[in-house]
Amino acid sequence: MCCGRRRARSADDEMSLSRTLLIIALLAAVLPAGAVGLHAARSLRDFEKAFVSGSAVIVLGAIYTRFVHDLDLFGAIHLVYLLTFVTLPLLLGTWFAMSLFGKRRRLQTLMGAVAAMLAVVGVYATHIEPNWLRVDRIQRQANVTTALRVAVIADLQSPNVGDHEQNAITAVIESAPDLVVIPGDWFQGPTAQIEAEREAFVDLLRQLVDNSELVVVTSGDSDHSIPLAPMVEEAGALFIDDTIQTVTIRAMPVRIAGLRVAAAGPERNDTLAALQEPTSDFSLLVAHRPDVVYELPIGADVDLIIAGHTHGGQVAIPGFGPPITFSDVPRSAAAGGLSTVETYPLYISTGVGLERLQAPQVRFGVRPSVAIIDLVPPGSTPPAQ
Repeated sequence: MCCGRRRARSADDEMSLSRTLLIIALLAAVLPAGAVGLHAARSLRDFEKAFVSGSAVIVLGAIYTRFVHDLDLFGAIHLVYLLTFVTLPLLLGTWFAMSLFGKRRRLQTLMGAVAAMLAVVGVYATHIEPNWLRVDRIQRQANVTTALRVAVIADLQSPNVGDHEQNAITAVIESAPDLVVIPGDWFQGPTAQIEAEREAFVDLLRQLVDNSELVVVTSGDSDHSIPLAPMVEEAGALFIDDTIQTVTIRAMPVRIAGLRVAAAGPERNDTLAALQEPTSDFSLLVAHRPDVVYELPIGADVDLIIAGHTHGGQVAIPGFGPPITFSDVPRSAAAGGLSTVETYPLYISTGVGLERLQAPQVRFGVRPSVAIIDLVPPGSTPPAQ
């Protein structure tokens, strides 16, 4: 879900930034509580004092982090998240506790309820949903001569391999896929840390290779072809950045094109142009960003596009959807799943991991997922799950 290339930061830099933002959030709760004395805010004047002192902490803290830590958009979102789910619960909870020693009022009771609710949401979004993996199962008739099971695992986007990443691989393997598609962001983190975890990332790919006919990989925003391509080759998978190939899966020819995240170049242009050539084979396009659907030449022969990048917005508001997706595709499509955009079937994965660097490590209303897409010939019955 990276919105662009950013300079590499060490893990210590990111940890230092996280600590700074947390300190700002804590001070933004403590100082307003102290500004009204040892009692809960009871009047408009009390709330004004709390607001002014809290705002001063936030503004000064934001200025400090902007220049000392090079605060970016994700860092600003991180700060807002902490203010909402750390500062407010702590401040309101403190006022509620103070009110218990005096005359109990409805306002203080309401503050206590809000504090508890925000704290619960913060814990859930930070520690529960990001690790609550879902398996999306999709059945679709397509231009295939025999049933084809395609697994999608996108946006692992982690600096290391842990239980969550292994669980995603295991879920894919248990589905017994014919083809595994990885549309980028296989890792994210400082170069030294990724190199230290290199064998672990290769092992994940090798597990997929050993349990399917073919694994195809294209790069994304957070990974780079220079370290990624050798990993893919060592594991025995197929790296498809700006290439188009016809492979055989289940004795059936399949045309697969892969496009990397980059400005137009000869290889990219040639790959896009080649998709105009009609084929009787099933034609699959894999790209990290779903916006590739707007780059296709008129008359492109593509039966399915698979992408990642959006993380489903990573946060979705009930009844509204994701406020931010970093994509121009319709928000309903960017939220994840299979939809039709520009007449093309487009599957967008909500991803396995999280946006790292300065961003808050959260998911809310958008569980991480892998997908199992069963493609069957027209008029056929999809295979049993």
